Amino acid sequence: MSSEGSKETKSDMHSLAVERPMHRLNLNLLYPLHAILHAPTLTEAGRRVRLSQSAMSHALRRLRDHFSDDLVTHSGGDQHLTPLGMALRTEVRRVMQEVEGTFNYALDFDPLTATQTITIATPEAIEQMLLGPVLRGLSADAPTLSVRMIPLDVDAPQRALDQGADLLLLSEGAAVDRLETLPILNDHASCMVWSGHPEFGSSREISEAQYRAARHIAPQGGVRALLAGDDRGEHMLKARKIWVRTSSQATLPAILIGSDLVATGSAWLFQYYASIMPPNVIPAPFPTKETIFVAQWANHRRRDPMLAWFVKRIQEQAGRLLPKWVP
Repeated sequence: MSSEGSKETKSDMHSLAVERPMHRLNLNLLYPLHAILHAPTLTEAGRRVRLSQSAMSHALRRLRDHFSDDLVTHSGGDQHLTPLGMALRTEVRRVMQEVEGTFNYALDFDPLTATQTITIATPEAIEQMLLGPVLRGLSADAPTLSVRMIPLDVDAPQRALDQGADLLLLSEGAAVDRLETLPILNDHASCMVWSGHPEFGSSREISEAQYRAARHIAPQGGVRALLAGDDRGEHMLKARKIWVRTSSQATLPAILIGSDLVATGSAWLFQYYASIMPPNVIPAPFPTKETIFVAQWANHRRRDPMLAWFVKRIQEQAGRLLPKWVP
């Protein structure tokens, strides 16, 4: 055998040695791996993928051998992920989403007969004033399409994707990198009072002094994302005399109507309340900035016709309402 042939043989052997672990790995192990990394116990992981305890134990042994890592350990009856196991959680979730998206993918989408479920994560304000009208219209336009809403942690929106969200609706500043992104609306801060408020019921403005002296109502969270970035607005928010703290945005009108309270928040949401109830919306007495809200979804679902159809409905709703709601 020539020396050249010998070198080629060694190169081929090295290539096979490098690739062998991947060839040996059964890709069906992705399903038990995903379950093991997300379930609290090995038994629960087996239940999720419909495998027996012995089958899951065998799968875990093979996975440990492949990764040269325990992946999960057990102490005092609790299951703990190793550092590699923790690092794999997000990556395996992404791979599983892409695999499921590939096998469930269809270019044809008929909203009148579609039976899919779309899972959406969004802040409460967007859910109320933008998604509400869209979802009500589904009974006629997509009667068999199901929608599932899940909470969105604006400080960690990636978690919603890990929980199975198909679509995120959130501010541009909180958007997740490397996702399909489409702007849907702009928002800014404003104030809202009862239309029968003794001082501001029919007013078109509120001064800084009046704002500081007023009694305020505020939901959990805040409006700092809508500020212009200067200290004046921040100081005024901190100086408010908050008499009522609500658990959500949705309860603001019910408490504010008939009172002398002042609320500060989303101009979009407040104008929506004013269109169906008797509040009065007033520009905030401090600098604010336009905040862009976007829709986001996974890159591998760029051509998903169901998501394209649903996002278009959201855009249409935003386009119908914005001209009437600008203070």
